[in-house]
Amino acid sequence: MQHLTGELNMMIFQCTDCKETINCPDDEGPAQVFARLDEHIAKCPLAQFNFEGTTEHARQRVDDIRAVIAYNRAESKLRLH
Repeated sequence: MQHLTGELNMMIFQCTDCKETINCPDDEGPAQVFARLDEHIAKCPLAQFNFEGTTEHARQRVDDIRAVIAYNRAESKLRLH
């Protein structure tokens, strides 16, 4: 998604183990985001992730992702900042 300012709303996850970056458009649902992260975890079992958002809207999405983590996953699997 794009704002009038030309900024892209992206959620960026960086693996703390291998340093690979996974970019997700902020309009992707939690299931799609977790599918991307699970795909990476299959290749990098020690993966934990730092979170970054490119816009305020993207940063607000972290609350949605954290809610899914709390409900569906062990919080130690993903570390979001």
